[in-house]
Amino acid sequence: MMQGYKVENIDCFCFQYTQCTNERCKFQHRENCKDSSETCVDWFRYRKCRNKKCPKKHLSHEVMVAYFLCKAEEKANHCTQRNCPMYHEKARQFFECGIIPPNSVPMVPTTRRQKMVDLAIRENPKVQNFVLSGYLFLDKVRLFIANCVRERKLPQDKGRNYFKEILHTILFCGSINNPIIEPRSFFGKEEEFEQLSAKYPDVFQKYNNHLPKRPPFTVLLDAVVEIVGRRNIDEVLKCLLELSEQMIVESTDAKGSKCRNIFVSTVINYCYFQDLHIPNDKTDNYFGASVSCKGRQQAEIMIDIMCCQTWHQKISLAVCVGNWYKNQIILFPPAVHSVAYNIIFTREQPSESPPNNQLEQAVDVPGGAQKTNSLEKNITLRQRAFLNTRHPCERCLTMFPDVIYHPSPEYHEHPYWEYGNCAECESLSQLLHAHPDIVRRLTYYVQRTTLQYPTEHIELPEGLILRKLRRLVDNLRSVGFNVGDNLFFYDPSHTDSTALEIYQH
Repeated sequence: MMQGYKVENIDCFCFQYTQCTNERCKFQHRENCKDSSETCVDWFRYRKCRNKKCPKKHLSHEVMVAYFLCKAEEKANHCTQRNCPMYHEKARQFFECGIIPPNSVPMVPTTRRQKMVDLAIRENPKVQNFVLSGYLFLDKVRLFIANCVRERKLPQDKGRNYFKEILHTILFCGSINNPIIEPRSFFGKEEEFEQLSAKYPDVFQKYNNHLPKRPPFTVLLDAVVEIVGRRNIDEVLKCLLELSEQMIVESTDAKGSKCRNIFVSTVINYCYFQDLHIPNDKTDNYFGASVSCKGRQQAEIMIDIMCCQTWHQKISLAVCVGNWYKNQIILFPPAVHSVAYNIIFTREQPSESPPNNQLEQAVDVPGGAQKTNSLEKNITLRQRAFLNTRHPCERCLTMFPDVIYHPSPEYHEHPYWEYGNCAECESLSQLLHAHPDIVRRLTYYVQRTTLQYPTEHIELPEGLILRKLRRLVDNLRSVGFNVGDNLFFYDPSHTDSTALEIYQH
């Protein structure tokens, strides 16, 4: 029910305040903290406490509401049982005894709570990097979207929903991080947190019980494409470079070529379909980004979410088969083209003439000719972010063997990431979502010798995607996300919020 908590680490409310009659109760029954009115700081911070003789309660208001709130009060708005052992947030009035006040709640003092958060950030460089990454991403994206809304490049409701989805995903990522990063940590000023939580209450209510559908950089890429247009490849890439450059997390490593912002993708890809039998019949360009998520388990969670909820089912199937059987599965009709770039960062200061930052994009076109497209506007950047064309990795060649890649796969990069991490999955999924006629022309190829049991015993694709779903649930429970009986996904358009505004710094 509550993200981050396990029942065996929570004090039984009934045992602490009245009497527990459940012989199979899985909550803690500790005598030594019954007289305490404070919440244990270690338990509040890490969701568990190793001190078996801890004198403070392992309870908080949100936990009491989630696990012990009286069902009658929750459903009927009042409880008529005088000796009800459950937690009550509201006063109850009885003829025999008068008014029974609400139950008291153990508290962590505000000053100690803030010191605890600050200490975690100062002591742990990884936490510090995580927090700064989220702060920069939210700050720059909010300013970018608000400006686009003001300039009428983006409708206000769409701009609001893009930002809400990004905000929800970053807060979710903090909630499954180890250690857990609270929402307040991502804001430089307390008033910023208070303003956003009041403006978008559904985000702060659902970040720890509703799953996101895609990483924050993928949402940003979608917004940029809508603003700039699918056919303006150079402008899309230039805009993403400028935004990525603003999100760089500074490092003392002068030789570093990474952004160090964990929410910024390292690879951008676009694809399109050009029917060889129909001259000049080319689709729009469809963009994707690599999965931007910190931690092995966290990356698996994000990939499995997209497999089960976001990507086209055929792409999800290819990822599943590749992940478990290392086998190629989807054959596209001729000809699907795919172009990928690495986002490279440098600590060098701006110069009047960029070294090799002016991207030369070599694209093979039908007929053997070659078209060179120069991103001339890239020169105007501060020369801290630029693009390099990228060969397809071994994972993509396994899943999508007949796609025409640019540049051609001269060598196979042996990846350390798992299937589904690459930007190609997102862009190809968008292509299939937009063109059902291409989906109908897909064919499949599965080598029987690579399967653990005969092909006819495998349900394709539902069986394998359900297997992904089981792994997703297991990983969520492992990081402390109590999934309950169902998975819920956040939809930013469901709850109305006030208009997107810019913070005055």
